[in-house]
Amino acid sequence: MHSKTFSKFLSTTLLLAMLAVSFAAIVSPPDPLTLVLYSLPLLALASVTAYVITYGRSTTTRGKRA
Repeated sequence: MHSKTFSKFLSTTLLLAMLAVSFAAIVSPPDPLTLVLYSLPLLALASVTAYVITYGRSTTTRGKRA
């Protein structure tokens, strides 16, 4: 892994995680357990989405170069 690509992945993951927790805090009732239960699936989705955004585009551009 290149460090530039990994740093892009990390920053994208952190941004999407922040948005996921913020969305869960707005939607969920004011209960810490419910906030955690709403946040966990969104955090998993955020990490998968960050992976697709970061590494998914680079594999399609490699095929076009060759």
